[in-house]
Amino acid sequence: MRYLSESFAVGALRRSASIEQFLGPAFHGERRGVRWVAIEPRRNGRYAVMVYLNWDIGGEHFGDLLEFPPLDPHADDDGELLAEVGDAVEALVTAERSLNAVRERWTNVGVAAEDYFDYVRSGRLPDPLTKDAATNVVRTLLSTGGGDERTVTWWLDGLRHRTGCLHISDMIFWPAGRSRTAEEIIDHAWSCEPISL
Repeated sequence: MRYLSESFAVGALRRSASIEQFLGPAFHGERRGVRWVAIEPRRNGRYAVMVYLNWDIGGEHFGDLLEFPPLDPHADDDGELLAEVGDAVEALVTAERSLNAVRERWTNVGVAAEDYFDYVRSGRLPDPLTKDAATNVVRTLLSTGGGDERTVTWWLDGLRHRTGCLHISDMIFWPAGRSRTAEEIIDHAWSCEPISL
């Protein structure tokens, strides 16, 4: 079983074992990366919620997220402390509210690489993500819906982070008549400001 139940995740944290979750794509300019979160028990009895933004240098045979260098070449390699809280459940809630982590997708350390491999096989956007490549992704979403929910989420997160267009999913899926073409959607998205790290 890849994922920890809530009771197992909380139990691991209370036994001073870290847990982690793969979140999906990130971008730093043109540089493609990945986001993941870890909850790390501290010696003082508190729990650090750490977010990592790493350069996506992996593939189908290499997914050790800890070995990926920082996405921002000038950033610290140790991740960013999002919060330090006094309760294991509070740490889960903090990651969910701040990073859209999912309660049912926590793993033991090292196992989040399996989600990364799923991402590589089905949800990773082309590199480089040119305007034409993004248009093809949107065209696929318009014509097929994109496949399973996780793949669609990864594609939309990647497009949102790369372009800065926070409402790109609304432009693709609403209104029900979908009157815009893939080219029109990407023209609009490309005019937005990319989301900074």
